[in-house]
Amino acid sequence: MEMENLNNIELRRLSAAPAEFRVEKVEREDGGTDRYVSGYAVVFEQYSKPIWDEWVEIISRGAFANTDMSDVVMVVDHARDVQSILARSRNGEGTLSITIDEHGVAFRFLVPDTTVGRDIVALIERGDISECSFAFWVKEDRWSYDMVVEGKTYDVRRIEQVAKLADLSIVVNGQYPQTSVEVDERALAAARRAKDEPEPERMSLNLAKAIVESFS
Repeated sequence: MEMENLNNIELRRLSAAPAEFRVEKVEREDGGTDRYVSGYAVVFEQYSKPIWDEWVEIISRGAFANTDMSDVVMVVDHARDVQSILARSRNGEGTLSITIDEHGVAFRFLVPDTTVGRDIVALIERGDISECSFAFWVKEDRWSYDMVVEGKTYDVRRIEQVAKLADLSIVVNGQYPQTSVEVDERALAAARRAKDEPEPERMSLNLAKAIVESFS
């Protein structure tokens, strides 16, 4: 299923393992100290928690191969106000570094010497914050249906291509904004319609079998 409407931005949250969410201190030549935060905002080939108790998602390893990442901001809770900005990458340059590897989409940013920057570092070091999130537009996805996973039946959405990465976010309250809820509802409705279409586009039986086995 190809998603051409780029108004349908989606948000997804990732609980980061402690080893994947780091604060580094780097001494400068002038005697000062720079602080960097690094981690993963996206992890490939891992299943999400159930969404609306209807489906689970997995992001393919090649999903970001042709993604537009020309202007990506690192923010708090997907906010767009100046006070919430932590870093920015424009055409691969700036205070935010984004790297795609076999594990996922990794980030590293120079923490600003601002109130929000100092607060974020303190909260990460105390363990009060342990989640990342990303906002994106989907270009192509594929569904498999009625998969029995841990004793329950779910549809499985595999995100094959991400059209554009809008932002990376350190999530404080762990709640999705209303915009993501609306898009989730649209994605669910599209999946239900696809089920009723003749010869729906499905994942291969081998892939479906692998998904079931991964939960066993």
